Amino acid sequence: MSGIKSSGKMRYFQIRIMPEQGKHLPGHLITKYFTKLEMINGTGVVDSLPSCIVKVEHEGLDIDGITNELQESLIIDKILLEGDNFAYLKVKTPGPIQRIIAAEDEAWIMPPTYLSRENGFFMTIHGTPKGLKRVKDKLEILVPKKMDMRISKMIIGDWMSAPNLPERRTLVIQTAVDMGYYSAPRRCNQNDIAGVLGLKQGTVAEHLQNAESVIINSWSQQMALSEPTHSK
Repeated sequence: MSGIKSSGKMRYFQIRIMPEQGKHLPGHLITKYFTKLEMINGTGVVDSLPSCIVKVEHEGLDIDGITNELQESLIIDKILLEGDNFAYLKVKTPGPIQRIIAAEDEAWIMPPTYLSRENGFFMTIHGTPKGLKRVKDKLEILVPKKMDMRISKMIIGDWMSAPNLPERRTLVIQTAVDMGYYSAPRRCNQNDIAGVLGLKQGTVAEHLQNAESVIINSWSQQMALSEPTHSK
């Protein structure tokens, strides 16, 4: 079976859509309820819609009470963790921008990607040059006003790829980051994280150790790929 040969190089581009530019898009409704929505990790495509884990921030809100109102903008499948002014959610994103990218085999959404009431929509898209060109052309039709767009130079594809972690492990390590476990000085311990997540300390320790191993090994491999090759 033959396929398309790759040079191992890809691009990424980042776009910013200011609030006034995106008022006609379904995602604008999200900012009515959440001050910020941040993509933590993509989880594939479900029912032809992009699925991901997001962190939302709000000013005191009953999330269960607004799920129906958000259906055209954000389909909340599960509340993974909830605090007074934030929550981690597993969601599907039915908006037109996400559908454009989900329909493109050679482009995909990656962090940092977020929606903010104050600053609008910021998205990072990785892919092949051809895939990104197709996405860019469609986005310019959808949002005809001039967008702030930055396109990368060619870089090694693996360098851009954050390691994929299981849903629960992603939640544990993101909670650890938010609580200051990796701050200097450290602001919490594993028992604190376990208490927030309703897990045993040993379970948290196992998730953190496995996640750290994957992340460090991925970083090491990417650094090796990025080193210049010297001829003898």
